Amino acid sequence: MINSFLIWLLDYVQYILILPISIAIFRFRFLTKELKVIWYFLLMSVFFEVLSRTLLYLKFQNTLSLLHLYTVLEFINFGLFYHIVLGNFFSKKLIPNTIICFTLFAIINAFFIQKLDNFNTYASGIESILIIGLSLMCFYKMLIELDTRNPTKQPVFWINSGLLFYFAGSLFIFILSNFIKSDNHLLSLAWGMHAFLMVILHIFISIGLWLSPRR
Repeated sequence: MINSFLIWLLDYVQYILILPISIAIFRFRFLTKELKVIWYFLLMSVFFEVLSRTLLYLKFQNTLSLLHLYTVLEFINFGLFYHIVLGNFFSKKLIPNTIICFTLFAIINAFFIQKLDNFNTYASGIESILIIGLSLMCFYKMLIELDTRNPTKQPVFWINSGLLFYFAGSLFIFILSNFIKSDNHLLSLAWGMHAFLMVILHIFISIGLWLSPRR
């Protein structure tokens, strides 16, 4: 039954975007600088989803090239989010330099290693490792500063938790997908689990946006 649910989820996971986008619109005037970066990420996700489905409707069978671009833009968005959140707690050059290095690697990977018509597991895997590292740094900053007695009321806590959960699970799926390419059933289950992780991520983002401070 769980297997069937995960495979079913693949066809409808994109609709979860409606939840955080609706909350972001409703709470837009309360969004802080870092939360507006998340808003831009949500808009980007909708754009790529619509573009991908439009290309498939027009009989473009391979839209994996979009994924190469999406991965870079996704990391830039989350990198900017952590750059604002972490501030001067770590070196201010750390995240900008990481974004530049990752972008260069993703471009090399797209044109010379896992080309545009292939799934970019290398770039996605490295992105996951980097986001996991940044999320742990964020938790460390929150622990050291202890500027609130109830961190669960802070938007950053929920968004950071969602990113850590999503990218930690996705990293395992990206690694696993390289070994089960010939088994369509297992591959569907793996990406069904990825869809489930995406639902969790956007629920956590929604909670974070809802908790945006009233100014």
